[in-house]
Amino acid sequence: MNISRSSNVTRFSRQLGTALSLAAALLLGACVQMPSQPESSSAAEPPPISGSAGTAGAVPAPVALRPDHPQTYTVVPGDTLWGIAGRFLRDPWQWREIWRQNPQLRNPNRIYPGDLLQFSHDAGGQPQLEVAERDEIPLLKLSPKVRVEELSQPIPPVPRDAVEAFLTRAVILSEAQWKTTPYIVADDDNQVVYTDRDRVYARGALFDQPRYQVFRPGEELREPGSGRYLGTAGLYLGEAVLEQDGDPATFTLANTIAPIRAGDRLLPIEAERELYRFEPHPVPPDTEGSIIAKLDTNVTQITQYSSVIVNLGAQEGIEPGHVLAIYGKGREVEDPVSGGSVKLPGERAGLLMIYKVHDLVSYGLVMQADRAIHLQDRVTTP
Repeated sequence: MNISRSSNVTRFSRQLGTALSLAAALLLGACVQMPSQPESSSAAEPPPISGSAGTAGAVPAPVALRPDHPQTYTVVPGDTLWGIAGRFLRDPWQWREIWRQNPQLRNPNRIYPGDLLQFSHDAGGQPQLEVAERDEIPLLKLSPKVRVEELSQPIPPVPRDAVEAFLTRAVILSEAQWKTTPYIVADDDNQVVYTDRDRVYARGALFDQPRYQVFRPGEELREPGSGRYLGTAGLYLGEAVLEQDGDPATFTLANTIAPIRAGDRLLPIEAERELYRFEPHPVPPDTEGSIIAKLDTNVTQITQYSSVIVNLGAQEGIEPGHVLAIYGKGREVEDPVSGGSVKLPGERAGLLMIYKVHDLVSYGLVMQADRAIHLQDRVTTP
Protein backbone atom coordinates (compact mmCIF):
# COMPACT_ATOMS: atom_id res chain seq x y z
CA MET A 1 0.00 0.00 0.00
CA ASN A 2 1.79 3.14 -1.18
CA ILE A 3 0.06 6.09 0.44
CA SER A 4 2.21 9.10 1.34
CA ARG A 5 1.52 11.15 4.49
CA SER A 6 3.14 13.42 7.05
CA SER A 7 3.49 12.54 10.72
CA ASN A 8 4.66 14.11 13.98
CA VAL A 9 8.18 13.09 13.13
CA THR A 10 8.97 13.65 9.47
CA ARG A 11 9.02 10.67 7.15
CA PHE A 12 12.47 11.60 5.95
CA SER A 13 14.06 11.67 9.39
CA ARG A 14 12.44 8.37 10.35
CA GLN A 15 13.52 6.67 7.14
CA LEU A 16 17.04 8.04 7.57
CA GLY A 17 17.18 6.81 11.16
CA THR A 18 15.90 3.40 10.13
CA ALA A 19 18.41 3.18 7.30
CA LEU A 20 21.31 4.07 9.61
CA SER A 21 20.15 1.54 12.17
CA LEU A 22 19.81 -1.14 9.53
CA ALA A 23 23.26 -0.38 8.19
CA ALA A 24 24.70 -0.69 11.68
CA ALA A 25 22.90 -3.99 12.14
CA LEU A 26 24.34 -5.32 8.89
CA LEU A 27 27.87 -4.29 9.88
CA LEU A 28 27.45 -6.11 13.16
CA GLY A 29 26.27 -9.21 11.35
CA ALA A 30 22.77 -9.14 12.74
CA CYS A 31 20.23 -11.20 10.92
CA VAL A 32 16.65 -9.95 10.86
CA GLN A 33 13.78 -12.10 9.62
CA MET A 34 10.30 -10.71 9.20
CA PRO A 35 7.66 -12.73 11.05
CA SER A 36 5.46 -13.05 8.01
CA GLN A 37 8.00 -15.28 6.27
CA PRO A 38 7.08 -18.97 6.38
CA GLU A 39 9.06 -21.08 8.77
CA SER A 40 10.98 -23.92 7.31
CA SER A 41 11.87 -27.14 9.04
CA SER A 42 15.00 -27.79 11.11
CA ALA A 43 17.17 -26.55 8.23
CA ALA A 44 16.46 -22.95 9.27
CA GLU A 45 16.16 -22.00 12.93
CA PRO A 46 14.39 -18.87 14.22
CA PRO A 47 16.42 -15.66 14.07
CA PRO A 48 18.62 -14.65 17.01
CA ILE A 49 16.97 -12.48 19.60
CA SER A 50 19.61 -9.77 19.53
CA GLY A 51 19.66 -7.26 16.67
CA SER A 52 16.50 -5.86 15.11
CA ALA A 53 15.61 -3.14 12.65
CA GLY A 54 15.14 0.18 14.35
CA THR A 55 16.90 -0.80 17.59
CA ALA A 56 20.42 -1.68 16.53
CA GLY A 57 22.98 0.48 18.25
CA ALA A 58 20.50 1.79 20.84
CA VAL A 59 21.74 1.84 24.42
CA PRO A 60 19.45 -0.44 26.43
CA ALA A 61 17.79 1.01 29.50
CA PRO A 62 18.94 -0.39 32.87
CA VAL A 63 17.12 -3.60 33.66
CA ALA A 64 14.57 -3.17 36.43
CA LEU A 65 14.02 -6.49 38.23
CA ARG A 66 11.01 -7.27 40.34
CA PRO A 67 12.15 -7.53 43.97
CA ASP A 68 10.06 -10.69 44.40
CA HIS A 69 11.22 -12.44 41.21
CA PRO A 70 11.74 -16.21 41.47
CA GLN A 71 15.09 -17.93 41.02
CA THR A 72 13.51 -20.62 38.86
CA TYR A 73 10.23 -20.97 37.00
CA THR A 74 8.71 -23.93 35.17
CA VAL A 75 6.76 -22.97 32.05
CA VAL A 76 3.17 -24.27 31.97
CA PRO A 77 0.59 -24.45 29.16
CA GLY A 78 -1.16 -21.10 28.78
CA ASP A 79 1.91 -19.05 29.64
CA THR A 80 2.90 -16.16 27.39
CA LEU A 81 6.29 -14.57 26.90
CA TRP A 82 4.92 -11.28 28.25
CA GLY A 83 3.53 -13.00 31.34
CA ILE A 84 6.76 -14.82 32.12
CA ALA A 85 8.80 -11.65 31.59
CA GLY A 86 6.50 -9.91 34.05
CA ARG A 87 7.46 -12.44 36.74
CA PHE A 88 11.09 -11.34 36.58
CA LEU A 89 11.02 -7.77 35.27
CA ARG A 90 9.24 -4.62 36.28
CA ASP A 91 9.11 -3.74 32.58
CA PRO A 92 8.35 -6.91 30.57
CA TRP A 93 9.59 -5.37 27.31
CA GLN A 94 13.17 -5.65 28.65
CA TRP A 95 13.04 -9.39 28.03
CA ARG A 96 15.87 -9.26 25.49
CA GLU A 97 18.21 -7.68 28.04
CA ILE A 98 18.16 -10.71 30.34
CA TRP A 99 17.42 -13.60 27.99
CA ARG A 100 20.49 -15.75 27.35
CA GLN A 101 20.39 -18.03 24.36
CA ASN A 102 21.31 -21.66 24.72
CA PRO A 103 23.10 -22.61 21.49
CA GLN A 104 23.30 -26.26 22.55
CA LEU A 105 19.52 -26.54 22.38
CA ARG A 106 17.35 -27.05 19.32
CA ASN A 107 15.32 -23.88 18.73
CA PRO A 108 17.15 -21.94 21.47
CA ASN A 109 14.99 -18.85 21.00
CA ARG A 110 11.79 -20.69 21.86
CA ILE A 111 10.34 -21.63 25.21
CA TYR A 112 8.10 -24.65 25.68
CA PRO A 113 5.77 -25.85 28.44
CA GLY A 114 7.86 -27.90 30.86
CA ASP A 115 11.02 -25.84 30.36
CA LEU A 116 12.79 -24.82 33.57
CA LEU A 117 13.93 -21.19 33.48
CA GLN A 118 16.86 -20.32 35.73
CA PHE A 119 17.77 -16.82 36.92
CA SER A 120 21.37 -15.86 37.64
CA HIS A 121 23.99 -13.16 37.07
CA ASP A 122 26.76 -13.35 34.50
CA ALA A 123 30.46 -12.74 35.12
CA GLY A 124 29.89 -9.00 34.76
CA GLY A 125 27.12 -8.96 37.34
CA GLN A 126 24.32 -8.51 34.80
CA PRO A 127 21.06 -10.42 35.36
CA GLN A 128 20.32 -13.24 32.94
CA LEU A 129 17.68 -15.87 32.39
CA GLU A 130 18.23 -19.14 30.59
CA VAL A 131 16.46 -22.42 30.06
CA ALA A 132 17.97 -25.52 31.60
CA GLU A 133 19.05 -28.14 29.08
CA ARG A 134 15.91 -29.83 27.88
CA ASP A 135 15.15 -33.15 26.33
CA GLU A 136 14.14 -33.09 22.70
CA ILE A 137 10.56 -31.95 22.14
CA PRO A 138 8.49 -35.15 21.81
CA LEU A 139 7.62 -36.06 18.26
CA LEU A 140 4.76 -38.13 16.95
CA LYS A 141 5.47 -40.17 13.81
CA LEU A 142 2.43 -41.18 11.83
CA SER A 143 2.55 -44.11 9.45
CA PRO A 144 2.34 -45.10 6.70
CA LYS A 145 2.69 -41.41 5.78
CA VAL A 146 6.07 -39.78 6.30
CA ARG A 147 5.09 -36.91 8.54
CA VAL A 148 6.29 -35.57 11.88
CA GLU A 149 4.25 -33.38 14.20
CA GLU A 150 5.33 -31.62 17.36
CA LEU A 151 3.19 -32.47 20.36
CA SER A 152 4.35 -29.36 22.19
CA GLN A 153 4.12 -25.84 20.78
CA PRO A 154 6.30 -22.96 21.99
CA ILE A 155 4.55 -20.37 24.10
CA PRO A 156 3.34 -17.27 22.21
CA PRO A 157 4.40 -13.73 23.15
CA VAL A 158 0.77 -12.67 23.75
CA PRO A 159 -2.49 -14.57 24.40
CA ARG A 160 -3.30 -16.36 21.16
CA ASP A 161 -7.07 -16.09 21.52
CA ALA A 162 -6.79 -12.30 21.84
CA VAL A 163 -5.21 -11.81 18.42
CA GLU A 164 -5.63 -14.88 16.23
CA ALA A 165 -8.87 -13.70 14.62
CA PHE A 166 -7.29 -10.37 13.67
CA LEU A 167 -4.18 -12.01 12.24
CA THR A 168 -6.16 -13.48 9.36
CA ARG A 169 -9.43 -11.53 9.44
CA ALA A 170 -8.25 -7.93 9.48
CA VAL A 171 -7.20 -6.12 6.31
CA ILE A 172 -6.33 -2.54 5.44
CA LEU A 173 -6.27 -1.56 1.77
CA SER A 174 -6.02 1.70 -0.10
CA GLU A 175 -9.06 3.12 -1.89
CA ALA A 176 -7.56 2.06 -5.22
CA GLN A 177 -6.97 -1.47 -3.95
CA TRP A 178 -10.57 -1.81 -2.76
CA LYS A 179 -11.80 -0.72 -6.20
CA THR A 180 -9.87 -3.53 -7.92
CA THR A 181 -10.88 -6.25 -5.42
CA PRO A 182 -13.25 -9.00 -6.70
CA TYR A 183 -16.84 -8.50 -5.58
CA ILE A 184 -20.20 -10.26 -5.19
CA VAL A 185 -22.79 -9.19 -7.74
CA ALA A 186 -25.91 -11.15 -6.68
CA ASP A 187 -27.27 -14.38 -5.26
CA ASP A 188 -29.32 -17.01 -7.08
CA ASP A 189 -32.64 -16.04 -5.48
CA ASN A 190 -32.81 -12.25 -5.81
CA GLN A 191 -32.43 -11.65 -2.07
CA VAL A 192 -31.14 -8.42 -0.52
CA VAL A 193 -28.89 -10.08 2.06
CA TYR A 194 -27.19 -13.46 1.98
CA THR A 195 -26.04 -15.88 4.67
CA ASP A 196 -24.72 -19.44 5.18
CA ARG A 197 -25.27 -21.91 2.33
CA ASP A 198 -26.58 -19.23 -0.02
CA ARG A 199 -25.24 -19.41 -3.57
CA VAL A 200 -23.75 -16.15 -4.84
CA TYR A 201 -21.97 -14.95 -7.96
CA ALA A 202 -18.78 -12.87 -8.09
CA ARG A 203 -16.69 -11.06 -10.67
CA GLY A 204 -13.36 -9.30 -10.89
CA ALA A 205 -10.72 -12.02 -10.90
CA LEU A 206 -9.64 -15.44 -12.07
CA PHE A 207 -10.59 -17.42 -8.97
CA ASP A 208 -8.02 -20.15 -8.36
CA GLN A 209 -8.39 -20.92 -4.66
CA PRO A 210 -11.00 -23.16 -3.02
CA ARG A 211 -12.02 -20.64 -0.33
CA TYR A 212 -12.10 -16.86 -0.01
CA GLN A 213 -12.90 -14.41 2.77
CA VAL A 214 -15.69 -11.87 2.41
CA PHE A 215 -15.03 -8.29 3.50
CA ARG A 216 -16.86 -4.99 3.29
CA PRO A 217 -14.89 -1.71 3.04
CA GLY A 218 -15.38 -0.05 6.39
CA GLU A 219 -13.81 2.80 8.31
CA GLU A 220 -11.43 5.20 6.59
CA LEU A 221 -8.28 5.64 8.66
CA ARG A 222 -7.09 9.24 8.93
CA GLU A 223 -3.96 10.91 10.32
CA PRO A 224 -4.88 12.79 13.51
CA GLY A 225 -4.56 16.51 12.98
CA SER A 226 -3.88 16.58 9.25
CA GLY A 227 -6.69 14.23 8.27
CA ARG A 228 -4.47 12.53 5.69
CA TYR A 229 -5.87 9.26 4.35
CA LEU A 230 -4.02 6.14 5.61
CA GLY A 231 -6.20 3.38 4.20
CA THR A 232 -9.59 1.74 4.65
CA ALA A 233 -10.15 -1.10 7.10
CA GLY A 234 -12.18 -4.10 6.00
CA LEU A 235 -15.05 -5.61 7.99
CA TYR A 236 -14.87 -9.41 8.01
CA LEU A 237 -18.20 -11.05 7.14
CA GLY A 238 -17.51 -14.74 6.44
CA GLU A 239 -16.18 -17.13 3.80
CA ALA A 240 -17.09 -18.10 0.26
CA VAL A 241 -16.40 -21.58 -1.13
CA LEU A 242 -15.69 -21.72 -4.86
CA GLU A 243 -18.01 -24.01 -6.82
CA GLN A 244 -17.14 -23.02 -10.38
CA ASP A 245 -14.88 -20.36 -11.84
CA GLY A 246 -16.17 -18.16 -14.62
CA ASP A 247 -17.48 -14.68 -15.28
CA PRO A 248 -19.33 -14.62 -13.00
CA ALA A 249 -17.92 -17.34 -10.74
CA THR A 250 -20.20 -19.36 -8.45
CA PHE A 251 -19.66 -19.54 -4.68
CA THR A 252 -21.44 -20.92 -1.61
CA LEU A 253 -21.27 -18.83 1.54
CA ALA A 254 -20.04 -20.39 4.80
CA ASN A 255 -19.24 -19.37 8.38
CA THR A 256 -20.89 -15.97 8.00
CA ILE A 257 -20.91 -13.72 11.06
CA ALA A 258 -22.98 -10.90 9.51
CA PRO A 259 -25.34 -10.49 6.54
CA ILE A 260 -23.57 -10.28 3.17
CA ARG A 261 -24.72 -8.03 0.34
CA ALA A 262 -23.99 -7.34 -3.30
CA GLY A 263 -20.81 -5.31 -3.58
CA ASP A 264 -19.00 -7.07 -0.73
CA ARG A 265 -15.45 -8.06 -1.64
CA LEU A 266 -13.60 -11.37 -1.87
CA LEU A 267 -10.01 -11.77 -0.74
CA PRO A 268 -7.83 -14.90 -0.65
CA ILE A 269 -7.51 -16.46 2.79
CA GLU A 270 -4.31 -15.20 4.36
CA ALA A 271 -2.01 -17.70 6.03
CA GLU A 272 -1.95 -17.28 9.80
CA ARG A 273 0.91 -15.13 10.96
CA GLU A 274 3.65 -16.86 12.95
CA LEU A 275 3.23 -15.71 16.54
CA TYR A 276 6.50 -17.03 17.85
CA ARG A 277 9.07 -14.99 15.96
CA PHE A 278 9.12 -11.85 18.06
CA GLU A 279 9.79 -10.86 21.63
CA PRO A 280 8.77 -7.75 23.60
CA HIS A 281 11.11 -4.82 22.95
CA PRO A 282 10.63 -1.03 23.05
CA VAL A 283 10.13 1.11 19.97
CA PRO A 284 13.03 3.37 18.93
CA PRO A 285 13.41 6.58 20.96
CA ASP A 286 11.24 9.56 19.99
CA THR A 287 8.60 7.39 18.31
CA GLU A 288 5.26 9.23 18.39
CA GLY A 289 1.86 8.14 17.18
CA SER A 290 -1.81 7.82 18.11
CA ILE A 291 -4.53 5.21 18.49
CA ILE A 292 -6.77 5.85 15.49
CA ALA A 293 -9.23 2.93 15.58
CA LYS A 294 -10.24 -0.18 17.49
CA LEU A 295 -10.77 -3.52 15.81
CA ASP A 296 -13.59 -4.94 17.91
CA THR A 297 -16.59 -2.83 16.96
CA ASN A 298 -18.84 -4.75 19.36
CA VAL A 299 -17.30 -3.16 22.46
CA THR A 300 -17.28 0.49 23.48
CA GLN A 301 -14.34 0.43 25.90
CA ILE A 302 -10.65 -0.08 25.12
CA THR A 303 -9.38 -2.40 27.85
CA GLN A 304 -6.66 -5.00 28.41
CA TYR A 305 -6.38 -7.30 25.39
CA SER A 306 -8.30 -4.92 23.13
CA SER A 307 -6.87 -4.72 19.61
CA VAL A 308 -6.33 -1.22 18.23
CA ILE A 309 -4.83 0.43 15.15
CA VAL A 310 -2.04 2.99 15.50
CA ASN A 311 -0.82 5.41 12.83
CA LEU A 312 2.69 3.93 12.79
CA GLY A 313 3.82 1.27 10.35
CA ALA A 314 6.74 -0.31 8.54
CA GLN A 315 7.76 3.05 7.07
CA GLU A 316 8.49 4.21 10.62
CA GLY A 317 10.50 1.08 11.39
CA ILE A 318 7.71 -0.52 13.41
CA GLU A 319 7.87 -4.32 13.73
CA PRO A 320 5.97 -7.05 15.59
CA GLY A 321 6.99 -7.12 19.24
CA HIS A 322 7.47 -3.38 19.57
CA VAL A 323 6.04 -2.04 22.82
CA LEU A 324 4.62 1.47 23.21
CA ALA A 325 3.33 3.39 26.21
CA ILE A 326 -0.17 4.87 25.96
CA TYR A 327 -0.81 8.40 27.27
CA GLY A 328 -4.18 10.08 27.63
CA LYS A 329 -4.85 13.46 26.08
CA GLY A 330 -3.98 16.53 28.10
CA ARG A 331 -6.69 18.98 29.06
CA GLU A 332 -6.99 22.65 29.90
CA VAL A 333 -8.37 23.84 33.23
CA GLU A 334 -8.88 27.25 34.76
CA ASP A 335 -6.23 28.48 37.19
CA PRO A 336 -8.24 29.37 40.34
CA VAL A 337 -5.53 31.69 41.70
CA SER A 338 -3.64 33.28 38.82
CA GLY A 339 -6.54 33.22 36.40
CA GLY A 340 -6.43 32.12 32.81
CA SER A 341 -5.99 28.48 31.88
CA VAL A 342 -3.28 25.89 32.32
CA LYS A 343 -2.78 22.73 30.27
CA LEU A 344 -2.48 19.52 32.25
CA PRO A 345 -0.31 16.76 30.77
CA GLY A 346 -1.83 13.47 29.70
CA GLU A 347 -1.12 10.70 32.18
CA ARG A 348 0.18 7.28 31.24
CA ALA A 349 -2.75 4.94 30.68
CA GLY A 350 -1.15 1.62 29.72
CA LEU A 351 1.02 -0.36 27.33
CA LEU A 352 0.44 -1.99 23.96
CA MET A 353 2.42 -4.44 21.87
CA ILE A 354 2.46 -4.41 18.06
CA TYR A 355 1.61 -7.76 16.45
CA LYS A 356 0.78 -7.00 12.80
CA VAL A 357 2.36 -4.29 10.63
CA HIS A 358 1.23 -2.57 7.42
CA ASP A 359 3.06 0.17 5.57
CA LEU A 360 1.44 3.11 7.35
CA VAL A 361 -0.49 1.58 10.26
CA SER A 362 -0.15 -1.35 12.66
CA TYR A 363 -2.32 -3.52 14.90
CA GLY A 364 -1.48 -3.45 18.59
CA LEU A 365 -2.75 -5.40 21.59
CA VAL A 366 -3.31 -3.48 24.83
CA MET A 367 -1.22 -5.45 27.32
CA GLN A 368 -1.82 -3.21 30.31
CA ALA A 369 -4.61 -0.72 31.05
CA ASP A 370 -3.99 1.41 34.16
CA ARG A 371 -6.77 3.89 33.41
CA ALA A 372 -9.33 4.62 30.70
CA ILE A 373 -7.93 4.42 27.15
CA HIS A 374 -9.54 6.34 24.29
CA LEU A 375 -9.20 6.87 20.55
CA GLN A 376 -6.64 9.59 19.76
CA ASP A 377 -4.58 8.74 22.85
CA ARG A 378 -0.88 9.18 22.24
CA VAL A 379 1.51 6.22 21.93
CA THR A 380 5.23 6.64 22.40
CA THR A 381 8.46 5.11 23.67
CA PRO A 382 7.85 3.45 27.06
